[in-house]
Amino acid sequence: CTCHSTGSCKLHYAVSKQPGCLTHIPLGLCFAAECKCGPVDVLFVLDSSESIGLQNFQIAKDFIIKVIDRLSKDERVKVSFQVGVVQYSHDNTQELVAMGDANINNIGALKEAVKNLNWIAGGTYTGEALQFTKDRLLARFASDKRVAIVITDGRSDTLRDLTPLSSLCEINTQVVSLGIGDIFRASPNSEQLGVIACEGTSYTPGLSFQKDNYAELETIKEDKPFTFTKPTDITLLVDSSTSVGSQNFELTKKFVKRQAERFLTAKMPSEDSVRVSVVQYSGKNQQRLEAQFLQNYTVIAKVIDDMEFINDATDVNAALRYVTNLYRQSSRAGANKRVLIFSDGNSQGITRNDLERAVQEAQQAGITIYVLAVGSQPHESNLQALVTGNDLFRLPDYKSLLQGVFYQTVSRRITAEN
Repeated sequence: CTCHSTGSCKLHYAVSKQPGCLTHIPLGLCFAAECKCGPVDVLFVLDSSESIGLQNFQIAKDFIIKVIDRLSKDERVKVSFQVGVVQYSHDNTQELVAMGDANINNIGALKEAVKNLNWIAGGTYTGEALQFTKDRLLARFASDKRVAIVITDGRSDTLRDLTPLSSLCEINTQVVSLGIGDIFRASPNSEQLGVIACEGTSYTPGLSFQKDNYAELETIKEDKPFTFTKPTDITLLVDSSTSVGSQNFELTKKFVKRQAERFLTAKMPSEDSVRVSVVQYSGKNQQRLEAQFLQNYTVIAKVIDDMEFINDATDVNAALRYVTNLYRQSSRAGANKRVLIFSDGNSQGITRNDLERAVQEAQQAGITIYVLAVGSQPHESNLQALVTGNDLFRLPDYKSLLQGVFYQTVSRRITAEN
């Protein structure tokens, strides 16, 4: 996974060693910026001891299922990650459910298996559980990008369980310890949590988080809403050229619908505060205004569904000028102006200077430009002319548009300066 961002990040860093990647463990701790991400294996180690309590154990399972949902937001997209869950309590009580088990061949089956885990309600042998995870689960997951999330109260019985808490540090795995207060209202043991997360060792340190109680997991896993504070006009400028391909165009349409829904259902000062336009483009004189600053998601969703693939040349310069004129003619005075351009920077018959002039005209019209570049062969010079820094999103392929919560990351970034 490679990223280029000056932004800071928490749990996402543990997943990928870079800000913003994985698409995305949903702790709401950072936004993706300019990222390319590959498959990531996620391993959960779940404390099922007596001190956790039955209700808290159920909350923890729901949290894990929610993370799995986020990783596989659209199950029509081929799953490109592995997930496994180890629950544990006292000596030799570990139980493993994972992708690849005889009865688990899809995400739905995995979620059902997690739901069916029964609370063990014994002692706490965390070191033994981590060694079990290392020996049993990691041997099945061959990816070199792995994260282990250990959910516990951080109070292992180290007098009886002499297995080191740093077992997972010895292999190429980022470890995150999530310590949560138990039913007796005792705080997590920060020292043990630090050891679990490889702190103070010669290994790459992970991260350690602490929460007062399991109820906080409910808020962690929620989709954090965003709010528009002033009128905003947003245009989604969709690449419909031959290089995209008809199948990828259909994936893009699904992603565009998600963006439109996020924008039009967000909190806003009044019902008419946010308007969304959709324009698709191909060659020089091939721009189609599919939806002009609409406010009704049902209407705009139908329009997007009916969009037909143009399948011709690529001229992002002409497309940007078209959108600039659209804003000049139809945008509201005082409204924020945003455009998300789907482009890898490749465009026939234009120079970087041409793009820079088009960008300057857009900026003079008050438009903020964001670019979503998909694919492994972008035109870097043109992308740099279009946009810089956190306003550029990258994905390795079109299937990744619908994986995880990337769509939320994009919509949040576009509204961040609202």
